[in-house]
Amino acid sequence: MKQVFLCRALLFGILFVCLKVEAQSSFILTNSNDASTQVFTNSAGTAVLTNGMIVFEGQLDATMEVVAAESDGVLLASVQVLTQVKLFDELPASNEVGAVQGAVAALRDPEAPTTGYFYAWGSTNNVMEWIPLMRTNNTQFAVTEGATNYITFVFNYSDDPVTYQVFIGETPDAHEPSVDITSLTAETDSINGVSLLGAGALQTFGTASGSPGPLSSSVSLSVYATSKGVLLVVDTVNEQETGRDIIVKAKINGVWTEIGRKTANGSSHYEIYDTTGLLTVGGSYEFKVIDELGKEHTLGQEIEVKTIKMDSVRLEPSTLTVSFNTENGKLYQVFVAESLSAQVWTNTVVYYPKANGEEGYSAEPFTANGNSTTVRIPLGENEARKPKAFFKIIKVQ
Repeated sequence: MKQVFLCRALLFGILFVCLKVEAQSSFILTNSNDASTQVFTNSAGTAVLTNGMIVFEGQLDATMEVVAAESDGVLLASVQVLTQVKLFDELPASNEVGAVQGAVAALRDPEAPTTGYFYAWGSTNNVMEWIPLMRTNNTQFAVTEGATNYITFVFNYSDDPVTYQVFIGETPDAHEPSVDITSLTAETDSINGVSLLGAGALQTFGTASGSPGPLSSSVSLSVYATSKGVLLVVDTVNEQETGRDIIVKAKINGVWTEIGRKTANGSSHYEIYDTTGLLTVGGSYEFKVIDELGKEHTLGQEIEVKTIKMDSVRLEPSTLTVSFNTENGKLYQVFVAESLSAQVWTNTVVYYPKANGEEGYSAEPFTANGNSTTVRIPLGENEARKPKAFFKIIKVQ
């Protein structure tokens, strides 16, 4: 069985034409986890080495054996690639995917052609099909055309049937985990190969038996400034125990200082506020997280305390126009309430810009297409439709 990563937005009529082209070359990559070497063969199509990346159109295959080993009581094996993500215009049919342990593909959003969403090859009611690849906070992974991401598959062979998670991020330290995906693979203890189909660019790869070595940590952390203080969002991986505290520390003036903690409850998602007041907006800090088993996970780079800043607010007869800073490809949503101390904030409809230049209208989260976004909040013509007195914009992804 081969694990497959699908990474291109070609219609398959075009893809099949590409696959008829004679294979060109083989390439040697160094395993980032153990310094061993691995041959990736251009089995169909074309491939060239450009600026340290294998730029290919067709198919790259690597035969390997990554045997599962026990880690914290479960049998794990993982494989990671750093690749430039391209978008499919339609997802591959089941017969085109074949018998694989796991796969992901990025499908283009027809309303925002430069943006897409990841899908995973998994079982629903014992039928393998493409399913949305969801974060642990139940939002779907989004991706921008041409983005370079680390994508890591971690297989859990202790489960019956086998399950796997996909971790996606721009750096190994900033991986975000997916929910568990059920695989109906016949393999029970190892990953035997990797295939990349379509067109794209492969730069590095890594494998690990047991604890997923390609991941620099088994937690992810985001830090944001809010009206209630600095919020730390911790997502754990393979959480093992409940009832014990998860602790976050930051290096402040050269000293590791505890800034918040929360009791593990099995949810794998925790929102913790800085209880010290020592973190400042715009400041960058090293962080470490002590998980529910007492294991320390030191994040390998400084993380900035981010905030959503309003660049301008303009009141017009029928709309309130708001410009604010955003992160490209992330999801945002506008909420309103009658007071800043309100217990309930309600999502409200807004006009927002799409990647294709058109204007959307929805109360649901919208995707930012740059470092700054301008939305228009309708004021309405009658009392029932008038907005509340206060609004806030939240990054929901």
